[in-house]
Amino acid sequence: MRNHRLGVAALGIAIVFAACAPEAEEQSAVEEEVPGQSVQEDPISSALSAAPASISGEARVLDWNLNELRAGTNQWTCLPDRPDTPGNDPWCVTEAWLNFLSAYVNHEEPSYTEIGFAYMFQGDTPVSNSDPYATEPTGPEDWVTDLGPHLMILFPDKTLLENISTDHLNGGPWVMWPETPYAHVMIPLESRGR
Repeated sequence: MRNHRLGVAALGIAIVFAACAPEAEEQSAVEEEVPGQSVQEDPISSALSAAPASISGEARVLDWNLNELRAGTNQWTCLPDRPDTPGNDPWCVTEAWLNFLSAYVNHEEPSYTEIGFAYMFQGDTPVSNSDPYATEPTGPEDWVTDLGPHLMILFPDKTLLENISTDHLNGGPWVMWPETPYAHVMIPLESRGR
């Protein structure tokens, strides 16, 4: 019963985040890319474009080597677009996601104990929905492309993910990387589906 209540509470949180998305997108700290200026030249603006200004405006900014580029005053950390991946994929995340990212990079199991939230308002790089380490397309039913703005949620209790679709083309939230230590809920903020 406790797991059911946690799942319902988390779903409620996700719905509130999604309902606020159009307004949040308008308030985003997105700055237009300056012609001739790369992410490497302005990683802070890139990082801040990942979330609404109410989140990113006071967030700490790190580069992908986890060097601090700007101190923050809230519970959020933003990272810029990764120049080694296709697409524009900056992130703004809570502490649980930093734990997740560190574990993922080191091929270890994450150890976060709290629900984690992440914004990716600029979209994402193409990725396998089932294999966290796939580097080549795995087929249209598995390979996630053209993913626009979205939220991601981590749950320490993976049983809360059991009744959520794993189909990234279902038109709504889905579980990415199910049955792995990196399973998380993806919540698209734009129409998506078959």
